[in-house]
Amino acid sequence: MEDLSVLPVFQKLDGRRVVLVGGGAAAAWKAELIAAAGARVDIYAVELEDEMSELIARGAGDRGEFLHHSRPRATDIFNHAALAVAELESDGEAQAFFCAARAAGVPVNVIDKPRFCEFQFGGIVNRSPAVIAISTDGAAPILGQAIRRRVETLVPPFIADWAAIARSIRGRVGNALEMGLPRRAF
Repeated sequence: MEDLSVLPVFQKLDGRRVVLVGGGAAAAWKAELIAAAGARVDIYAVELEDEMSELIARGAGDRGEFLHHSRPRATDIFNHAALAVAELESDGEAQAFFCAARAAGVPVNVIDKPRFCEFQFGGIVNRSPAVIAISTDGAAPILGQAIRRRVETLVPPFIADWAAIARSIRGRVGNALEMGLPRRAF
């Protein structure tokens, strides 16, 4: 195995709580993404920009939910959180958030501040339940976007249907076919 700059890990968030600090456009994008994975997104922001206000008003759809807390963040917000994400201006604010989340044992990401991130959001090609993640470890976000666009043209949307069918018959195939070549051929 060649060296990896990051380990691609897929996090189950269905029904779990995620802390998000910030009311701007970048925070709104992350909130929407996290809720799409089924999380309850607790948004801590006194002021909301239009994108975040509209997102909260629209709601999270079928899987996730948004809860807006119109108050400044405090150290108690990390209780029972699966992840912590923040959109913060200064490095001082970012470091304080990073340290508080780490002290609470919560993986943390401060948007656009790689020094204060234990995990990253990469590019995503969503053919759920098939999900393809792309990362350049922050080195070249534009390259990551170009790769994502290319992969989207190579993986047609109907792959989502195939993956759902595969999920529904996986147990029966496992019982009917031997491991290895017979299953791969099927």
